[in-house]
Amino acid sequence: MSCYYRQHEDSSVTIPKYSVESSAGITYYDIKVRVGTVEWFVERRYRDFAQLHDKLVEEANISKKLLPPKKLVGNKQPAFLEQRREQLQVYLQQLLKHFANELPRLLAEFLDFNKYDIIYLLQDLAKLFNENGDALLSSKKEYNLSALEVYAISERLGLPCPPSTDQGGKFDFSHVLDFCTQLAALVVTPVKDNASFAQDYNTVDVPIGRSNIIPNRLSFNLNAFRNLKTLKFSALSTENIVDIDVVKPTLEAMCVHNTTITHIYQVLLCDNLHKACDVPSTLPTLQAAPPNGNDALLSTDSWQELSELDLTGNLLTQIDGSVRTAPKLRCLVLEQNRIRTVENLAELPHLQLLSLSGNLISECIDWHLTMGNLVTLKLAQNKLKTLNGLRKLLSLVHLDLSCNLVEQLEEVDHVAQLPLLESLNLTGNPLAGSVDYRPRVLARFHGRAAEISLDNERGSQQELDTALVLSALLQSKQRQLQK
Repeated sequence: MSCYYRQHEDSSVTIPKYSVESSAGITYYDIKVRVGTVEWFVERRYRDFAQLHDKLVEEANISKKLLPPKKLVGNKQPAFLEQRREQLQVYLQQLLKHFANELPRLLAEFLDFNKYDIIYLLQDLAKLFNENGDALLSSKKEYNLSALEVYAISERLGLPCPPSTDQGGKFDFSHVLDFCTQLAALVVTPVKDNASFAQDYNTVDVPIGRSNIIPNRLSFNLNAFRNLKTLKFSALSTENIVDIDVVKPTLEAMCVHNTTITHIYQVLLCDNLHKACDVPSTLPTLQAAPPNGNDALLSTDSWQELSELDLTGNLLTQIDGSVRTAPKLRCLVLEQNRIRTVENLAELPHLQLLSLSGNLISECIDWHLTMGNLVTLKLAQNKLKTLNGLRKLLSLVHLDLSCNLVEQLEEVDHVAQLPLLESLNLTGNPLAGSVDYRPRVLARFHGRAAEISLDNERGSQQELDTALVLSALLQSKQRQLQK
């Protein structure tokens, strides 16, 4: 990311081309700004140059003759436009030379430094938080920052205070720090307020604006956010965080959506990826239960307060042993991934909600051995045909099995015996298309049929009456088989 304060000697501005909009006949000059290795383009009209120049003459005492004059006749001729392009390029180069260490805000905004440069971008944030920070925090202690903004804050913490002509302190970095330390929930996205990133993780390779800055290549720390309760990443991997330890003592919920991560340790052990540590090699140790329950890895990497982990919409293939680093997890959401088997949950005694909807699970074998305290289990949009492995989840209250491959009505018997079950969703399964589907399913619950919400709806009186008759027939058949 650009930092003109540090790299002004390795900065340049050129106007490589101009273009004429055919419909309106307006001429635009394409300005290329380079600071170190960072480049971006800005499109401006001559009118914009004139307005900038008038303000700089008034506020910065530059010469009125510096800007080439306006021409009323023949100003659309190619030869003139090429000459004007060269003159405007020289004009900008002279301004950059004149303001070697610090650009006036007028010039910085004209060249989009406030979109791509650490200092000027943070000045915009400082002004916003100075004027509206209390209102933003009082209405909702959650705020969306782009990867570029979080990176800028991280980098700015390591910089000496740059010279400033800021009157009244409205651009002071302290306003940003004060806001960040009070923030309870942080949402980080590749760019700000762009809904496309919330649904397509492939967009992380798209540069920001007309720059060469790739959001997913920006590494940063969270040292300015020491009181976070919730951290949300969308279309941006947590592997960008180089030191997540500062938020581990306070963080209660973490959400990472629409990324290309394939393992949970890329989230829970993301800081290890930046250390001299081969993370995959630690997983066998993680998966094996430690003899004393507090091995070195767990004590070092433990998430002390994390109770909710939502990793919806990634490319996860398994539930690896890193989940043990969050022993207080109560809610684990792994929807829309590529998980085939469920494992490594035995040491999460507080886990009450597990959502695995939209995965590739085709069987469940003795799941009570690893998730005996579950209250809510969501398995919609998988490939389950049999429910035998759910028969001993005795604490289960809510079970969603919609859009699976369950054909046989007898499979319902495995979950109908669960003593606390209140809601069951089977819509979208082959058996849901059978005649008298609802009363036949409710009949499997016998005396509890009226207590069950099937597919989000309690049984009607007619359905319950039919279920009562079918229940009696089932019980009679069972007695005959026992004889």
